[in-house]
Amino acid sequence: MVFYGYMEVGTEEFPYTSKLLMTMHSNREGAKFPLYGSKMIGCRFCTLNMHGIKKEITWTRLTSTALPGDTSITLDDVPDWNVGDHVIIAGTEFTNVEHEEIWITSIVYNVIHFDTPLVYQHLAETPSYNGVEMPMKAEVGLLTRNVVFQGDADSKADLFGAHIMVHSPGDESSVARIHYIELREAGQAFLLGRYAIHFHMVGTVHGSMVKGNAVHHSYNRAVTTHGVHYFKVVNNVSFNTMGHSMFIEDAVETNCVYDGNLLVMTKASNSFLTTD
Repeated sequence: MVFYGYMEVGTEEFPYTSKLLMTMHSNREGAKFPLYGSKMIGCRFCTLNMHGIKKEITWTRLTSTALPGDTSITLDDVPDWNVGDHVIIAGTEFTNVEHEEIWITSIVYNVIHFDTPLVYQHLAETPSYNGVEMPMKAEVGLLTRNVVFQGDADSKADLFGAHIMVHSPGDESSVARIHYIELREAGQAFLLGRYAIHFHMVGTVHGSMVKGNAVHHSYNRAVTTHGVHYFKVVNNVSFNTMGHSMFIEDAVETNCVYDGNLLVMTKASNSFLTTD
């Protein structure tokens, strides 16, 4: 006998519009479920709906170069963001450290203001090569969502955060639609299968999608696709993740779409796969 579970935090038609904070508690030595581990949402023969408020703009680019000392930036788009939101400005140098986090104090059309002056220059130029324009503009991504899924206060010390794992054998045996939520203090470092969001060996998943989310400060990747087909990962923002931010695992995955995602500050993860 198969039992089907259902979890709903809003739907695509009626997203969750209040603020919701889900904190998962455990540690490396704590009790674990077989296959799924701990500190997680495990979806097996289930439907998982998590839908925060839709953001038309999850990331955009600078219109003009931002200089050290600036307390405002101008964007290519007019964002549907809010005062108090947490934002990442991508670095444009050859190091992986010149990314800057800001918190919005005011928004006027496409100009964002913040209190803490920038430390680094962030380029926004459009040089032309042989008559072809090549935009080179720093990306700006929104990290705040009204629905938050996170690890507890000990996650950073242990590199052991929360994770969502969708795994049940059989085409369409689980359906997970994770849209416009924030995952932070997520992923469990150096453990196979313990990624911030993980679709694992389900087969075809036409009805599933990971869309418009922000995954940041993750200790094991952002989104992993393993043994699934027709999976869509669209318009997400990933910042400060250990190991591959977006990972397609075995090359058996087919007809999956990764489109419009922004990945900033992907870091090496030692004692894991060589490619990480």
